[in-house]
Amino acid sequence: MKKLLLPVVFFVAAMSFTSEAVHASPSQAAGLVNKTQGVWIDVRSAAEFAAGGLQNAVNVPVNEIAGRIHGISPDKNAPIHLYCRSGSRADAALRTLKEMGYTHVVNHGGYQDLLKKGLH
Repeated sequence: MKKLLLPVVFFVAAMSFTSEAVHASPSQAAGLVNKTQGVWIDVRSAAEFAAGGLQNAVNVPVNEIAGRIHGISPDKNAPIHLYCRSGSRADAALRTLKEMGYTHVVNHGGYQDLLKKGLH
């Protein structure tokens, strides 16, 4: 059984980055976070981010994502991981980035949920 786990995890991770844009389920988010590369973007407000955010995440409020993304990730095929308080603003940012031509964008949902999954 353990021999099957690695291919399944690899398959889920590979599938997440082959689609145009993805909204990760909670189980996908937990499995992908420690296995992915790319930039993590917290799309909450600066005040929310100051109260706590994931290590190495960049704070770009959702209303600034279109104007600032080129300076953060000029490669439209590079992985971009988004989160906010509940996933709603991250979903709006995902749609904006998709419209701008970014191809590997994942909405990981809410910050508190990511903390509960052991991310810091």
